[in-house]
Amino acid sequence: MRKLLLFACFLFSSLTLFSEEVFKITPLQGAAYSAAATVDPMATLVFTKSYAGLDKNVGAAARDAFDALASDLKAAGISMESVVNVRGYLLAEKGEDMGERMADWSEAFSEAFAENEAPPTRTTIGVASLPEGATVSLDAVVAAPAAAVANLRESGANSRVFWASDRRESLRAVRPYSSLLITSGVLADGLPGEGNGFGSMAEQTASVLAKLDATLRDWGLNRGDLVFVRAMLSPVESEEGARETDFAGFEGAWKGFWERTLAGTPPLSVFSAPGFSTTGRIVEIEFYAAFPDAMGPFVPNTPGEEGSRDGLAWREGADSSFLSRSVAVARDAKLTWFAGVIDREESAIYGQAMQSLLTLESRMAEVGLDYPNVVQLRAYLNIQDNFGMEFGEWNKAYRRFFDHPKLNPEKPVRTAFPIEELPAGALIEVEALAVSY
Repeated sequence: MRKLLLFACFLFSSLTLFSEEVFKITPLQGAAYSAAATVDPMATLVFTKSYAGLDKNVGAAARDAFDALASDLKAAGISMESVVNVRGYLLAEKGEDMGERMADWSEAFSEAFAENEAPPTRTTIGVASLPEGATVSLDAVVAAPAAAVANLRESGANSRVFWASDRRESLRAVRPYSSLLITSGVLADGLPGEGNGFGSMAEQTASVLAKLDATLRDWGLNRGDLVFVRAMLSPVESEEGARETDFAGFEGAWKGFWERTLAGTPPLSVFSAPGFSTTGRIVEIEFYAAFPDAMGPFVPNTPGEEGSRDGLAWREGADSSFLSRSVAVARDAKLTWFAGVIDREESAIYGQAMQSLLTLESRMAEVGLDYPNVVQLRAYLNIQDNFGMEFGEWNKAYRRFFDHPKLNPEKPVRTAFPIEELPAGALIEVEALAVSY
């Protein structure tokens, strides 16, 4: 009888653990997606690779991509009901009306999450090309119950990182109450020698990865601590006038980066869009990593000593920069993912950027947050003919909300990337990640 009671208690506690609510969704009225998803630090946080849909029909391609995501999550003992954030990349052309593509994408999105109490947050952008000639690609962030790690295999390189044994490159799961590191998007340095430019896709990829590797080392981390990598590539114009993206050059440099590393390759998301190709830079990459020590860098120094690392976020970068190079997020932080925001009213990029940031501000207020809580900001710019001026207008709007000495001195990590097209012909889309207690 005693053994039976012990087993019943164990079963009850297991069911309670797996059914615990580890995130809260804030729906968005009239939308197929939600406005915000707040994840409790007790969640097992999962990052996925990008899943491609090759069918020429957007709806069919999206369903294939969602099916592949669901299959990998199921193998890890995780449900699609735990997905909190999705980024969708749809093949598009500059100036194209994305209305029909968006309708097909949204229908597939709604079908994929039909069993969810509320759909996840979402950002959708139009891109120039995708690996394998895909029509649609997507990656996801998942907030699974704490006990989900019991179904997974510890990475070996980092005791706080897990994967499904046969899908080690598809997803990375991070143990509850772990500290994270997030970087800004990083561009390549110029080649040595005056006037040598930035080099080929392979050379630029190697340059960017080396810079991000140095950032990891600065925090006492290494490649085995990575849990997600996103690479944003750009096409270049051939002599015949066609725009082509050297995916093979990127893949070669990516594999070379890992060939002498024992840690398994982390989930990778890749797409191609105009980016900064007009400046000769054709690669931008950002990282997520997990500290192997749960506390990470958040160990206070001697009381009164300057530079003690406490609070929810530790931001680092040049004082002269208006963004942070990287940010460490404390283990007890709640993480809130916000859906991408666009504006359909203003006609110029500055006005759209301002209105999108104001809308994002109101959505943050709904969940008790404000701009000082933001640790990561991504902006996708549908820049037209005047790259320098239009990018400058975005930066001007950005500085009305961040790095302001009086209103908000905080500087998030930031990725701002010119893309092919946006829903409703918008000129800019903005998404954010914020922290709170």
